[in-house]
Amino acid sequence: YLAPNAIIPAMDRLLAATAAAEDRHFWFLGLRRFAKLMLDRVLPARRPLRILDCGTGIRLLGNQQARRPGPHRYHIFISHYHLDHIIGLPFFQPLYDKNSTIVFHGFGSEGGSVGEILQRFMSPPYFPVLLKDVPSSVQYVTDDRTPVQVGGLTVSSLALNHPDGCLSYRLENGDRRIVYATDHEHGNDKTDQDLVRFSAGADHLIYDAMYQETEYEKLRRGWGHSTWYAAIRVALAAGVKNLVLFHHHPDHTDEELQKVLGLAREELPSSQLAAEGMELPF
Repeated sequence: YLAPNAIIPAMDRLLAATAAAEDRHFWFLGLRRFAKLMLDRVLPARRPLRILDCGTGIRLLGNQQARRPGPHRYHIFISHYHLDHIIGLPFFQPLYDKNSTIVFHGFGSEGGSVGEILQRFMSPPYFPVLLKDVPSSVQYVTDDRTPVQVGGLTVSSLALNHPDGCLSYRLENGDRRIVYATDHEHGNDKTDQDLVRFSAGADHLIYDAMYQETEYEKLRRGWGHSTWYAAIRVALAAGVKNLVLFHHHPDHTDEELQKVLGLAREELPSSQLAAEGMELPF
């Protein structure tokens, strides 16, 4: 799995997954810290990819895929439609490859379907190429909270607490689980408990840890994001094996993030910071 980013280099967004039958890995693209991920070393050729969100990192992935003979098939699971999670979509090279099939999974919003929302985004005056006119075969699936089977993985979803809505995704490979819970604000008891149950026993929980406690309490309550300490509470309550702190604040320096990591590891030693090129075995 891979994780591409938003416009601001400090913000992390997309994840994409390889579909190796025997062994799957989760990679991050488009995050801060490391300059470049050598995709040719880590991504298997001619296997379908599952992608979570479409930040700027998806451009790197698309460029790499364009150098490989097709056909290719992609399943893109969109957590929500805020720009930092879809801004890379028009620059994803497989859209312009007639040998590619791209399936978008997401939820309807403001009366629009998944397809209508993405087509409205990728159209003039925002972008000169219409999504409905690209050469690839594009399909849309509306999420109804029913688990789906995609290339040997079971993908489930859960509604999170975020303005305009957001989905968490759980990816299951046999008894192995990764939970992707970006853009979530803690504090709604029902949603928080649902997320604990959704994440129970996961090998990896990737969680929105955008704010420090003082930032959140003084200035950011109600903005739709969470804290590293709330991430710890969910991880401990769910009994997850590894916590990945994600969705870094763009104004936080690497030194500040390392300090947060040190505090998190006092509570949960297996905590990690999401970073460019990070690989999670799955």
